[in-house]
Amino acid sequence: MSRNQATTVLAVLAVAVAAVLLAGGSADTGLQISSMAILLTLGALGVVVLRVQNAVLRELRRSSGATKRTEEKLGREISKVDARQAKIEEKLAAMRTEVKATNTRNEAHIEKAAGYVDRVRALRVRMEEAERRILAGTEVSRLSMEDAAKKLGSQSTRESRDVVLQIESLMQLFAQGGVESRAPMPPTGGFALDAPGLLHLLHLIRSKHPRRILELGSGTSTIWIAHLCRELGIELVSLDHLERYAERTRDGLRRHGLEDVADLRVAPLESLELGGETFQWYSSQALADLGEIDFLIIDGPPQATGPRARFPAVPVLWEKLSDQATVVLDDTHRAGEVEILESWLSQFEGLVHEDQGISRLGVLTRRDRL
Repeated sequence: MSRNQATTVLAVLAVAVAAVLLAGGSADTGLQISSMAILLTLGALGVVVLRVQNAVLRELRRSSGATKRTEEKLGREISKVDARQAKIEEKLAAMRTEVKATNTRNEAHIEKAAGYVDRVRALRVRMEEAERRILAGTEVSRLSMEDAAKKLGSQSTRESRDVVLQIESLMQLFAQGGVESRAPMPPTGGFALDAPGLLHLLHLIRSKHPRRILELGSGTSTIWIAHLCRELGIELVSLDHLERYAERTRDGLRRHGLEDVADLRVAPLESLELGGETFQWYSSQALADLGEIDFLIIDGPPQATGPRARFPAVPVLWEKLSDQATVVLDDTHRAGEVEILESWLSQFEGLVHEDQGISRLGVLTRRDRL
């Protein structure tokens, strides 16, 4: 399959997703179709990625005069790709059957459809970048046939695993129930929490059942958390440093009927001196009335506001954290956030690192008051 063919397939998929989401339907079945449309699209994209990479492997084998041993190794890599492709196609077939069985149509939401199309485009860019890295003349000229096969096989494995992980996490999120939504749920990933991280976060809240949650940085996660807080009777306070971001979250809360569940506050960033460093941190006025925080979610300020932007969270709020409070830091797949976690653990002896390796969330629990 050529790059133009792959792009055409992706465009058709994007139009298909938009058509499903723009079709009219009842509010009760909208969420189910919306979620299944996402899953089908993501899964189909995984198949496209595998097919493009499969085609590249076959072309390399045809054009090379490599030894029989290299031919055999390359054949094994193609067989592995074929097997992964078959598994994803099997999952898609099962989900298509489930979608047909529902025989319902989703409510029109242009803004939502645009969001899903953006995700399709983003995955297309990832696919094209992977293809360019493998096929770039300067790189291919330096690689032997065997090295090229290994690199493409590794890339194929990472991409297919990521697609399957996102699909499985989304399926678990909706299968858990407890989200009686009167509007489509916001998409995951990008600047928002990805599906595995969101699944992990909601599991932590259910298992620890805190009385009060403070979220630094509102958005997609706020909607999901608010649904769970309404179910469990938990107080939720969410901060954002810009009014336009807060208003976007506030609009989502209104659509879902959650205005009375989440206390959304605008807290402009101010200069803060801490340990000889200067940070841009949330206004202290927005936090003055808060105490006994049982569950702290740190997804802000954004990285662009300065180095180690989220480091002040624990030092500033330490005295407001309750006994056995849980601290959750997003984006610990980045080196900067790993450094922040390590700094907290070294400076605050009461913190214990838990739930490692489950998602991109870093989870700490306070144990100094036991």
